[in-house]
Amino acid sequence: MDMTSVSTVLRSIKTATDIAKVIKESDVSLEKAEFKLKLAELISALADAKIQLADIQQLLMEKDAELKAATEQLVVKEKLHWESPYYWLLDGAKKDGPFCQHCYDKNHELIRLQGNGDGYWECKACKSSHTDSSWDSPSAMTIGRGHDPYTGY
Repeated sequence: MDMTSVSTVLRSIKTATDIAKVIKESDVSLEKAEFKLKLAELISALADAKIQLADIQQLLMEKDAELKAATEQLVVKEKLHWESPYYWLLDGAKKDGPFCQHCYDKNHELIRLQGNGDGYWECKACKSSHTDSSWDSPSAMTIGRGHDPYTGY
């Protein structure tokens, strides 16, 4: 939120207040047309202030959302642990994951990897595959028969 917006709102409210004082302090000698003009100016100044306050409120909500997202990213970054070839979220003794290295490094998205239990992992989002130390590549004979390392068949 910039100070110009706040200053503009405050000026509009001051103008409206000044007009209201003039109307209040006016006596019967104030002509009807002048009264209507001052009343119209008052309504216009109040409408301007209301619009500007709504804009400031929208800006504050956007900034709050940005702050919340940044805070959440910071919390994730503090809990994120690299264990080649993927990421894990550590929360005390709890270990959640694994998560795709490519998706997190590129887009800061935690995409859970899908595995077959034999050290072969696949990301369904970016279609990358990862193998860890427990991976034992299938023999050439098995691959020749249409073996799918993800499903194990």
